[in-house]
Amino acid sequence: MASLTKHPKSPFWTACFAGRDGRQMKRSTKSTDKRDALRIAIELEEVEKQARQGTLTTTQLKKVLNEVAEKVNGDSLATPSVEAYFKDWLSGVGARNSEATLERYGHSVKVFLECLGAKAQKPLTSVTPSDIEAFLNARLNGGSAPKTAIVDVKTLKIAFKRAEAYGVILKNPVSAVRLPKNESSERDVFTQEEVQKLVDAAPGVDWQTLILLGYFVGARLSDCVRLQWENVRPTDGVIVYQQQKTGKKVIVPMHYHIIEHLNHLSTFGTDGFLCPKLAAKGPGGKHGLSESFKRIVIKAGIDPMIVQGKGSRNFTKRTFHSLRHSFNSALANAGVSEEVRMKLTGHSSKAMNAGYTHLEMGALKNAVTSLPLFTQQEKSPAGGGAGEV
Repeated sequence: MASLTKHPKSPFWTACFAGRDGRQMKRSTKSTDKRDALRIAIELEEVEKQARQGTLTTTQLKKVLNEVAEKVNGDSLATPSVEAYFKDWLSGVGARNSEATLERYGHSVKVFLECLGAKAQKPLTSVTPSDIEAFLNARLNGGSAPKTAIVDVKTLKIAFKRAEAYGVILKNPVSAVRLPKNESSERDVFTQEEVQKLVDAAPGVDWQTLILLGYFVGARLSDCVRLQWENVRPTDGVIVYQQQKTGKKVIVPMHYHIIEHLNHLSTFGTDGFLCPKLAAKGPGGKHGLSESFKRIVIKAGIDPMIVQGKGSRNFTKRTFHSLRHSFNSALANAGVSEEVRMKLTGHSSKAMNAGYTHLEMGALKNAVTSLPLFTQQEKSPAGGGAGEV
């Protein structure tokens, strides 16, 4: 018959009951209430009894434990399925992060659930390090580049870390998995003359604007295409924007070519996007911005440098993102310090002393104006300007 005992130095009651092998067992109930503790002791003894008779299944065990938890705490020990948990986790990601982050996480979750197959419908607690390692190997063997596979596994680690913090699982299964060496393919840069060729080959004013922003502001494609006139600060001579990927606020002084180009835009001074015809388009797909830019590169007579990637797919070394690399490289070649370049690109760096803010802005302006002018003025877009920046 189940009974209770209590150690003088412990606030909790200890359950005493007969084990499946007939021996007397003791387990802490983690309860200070004697009545609740006795309920737990009786249920534990029942579990051992059924186990001794060989009639206890995993489902029945979970049912018994859930009943104990509900009786004592009014709670349930039920664990969500892998698919249900990740669906709930992604809804939280979408509420707190950018659309790009949600899309990236969502893809990692999608391919992971596909790899799990029927196990995706089992409890989250059933996922083991072996499952994570099998997923990683499947991604690598399927032709994904190591960098891509690493991003997928790190996404899972974030999700399981939350489950661990919430007490849904005891240990993060991703922590035991060793990641491969990150050997990512590297982008190439555009020369000053090539950037001018891109502008000349651009099919319309919006693309001219986008290319100039990529090279002279150094922002990512998603940030460039979403820049609006409110991001342009004529009085200060800067463009201020918040990076979609990192959430960082970046301030970039405007180069002469940006000022001149914006002065000639027919939309000068209006509300809305700097590239209104392109703002609604996404980067991916056959008709997306990335593929459109590749066609501009070819039209300009520039080699896009398509090579074999680290995975099974081809890798284009000269994409729109290469303009960001070009921005940073041109500044480096002009002698601009790494610390200032990191500030302009929004890359992680040591925090500058807040007391040097005024001097810092002067250094940033000097850095951007150090970029050389084109040897030949690019063609002005159609439409006269309505004022000066």
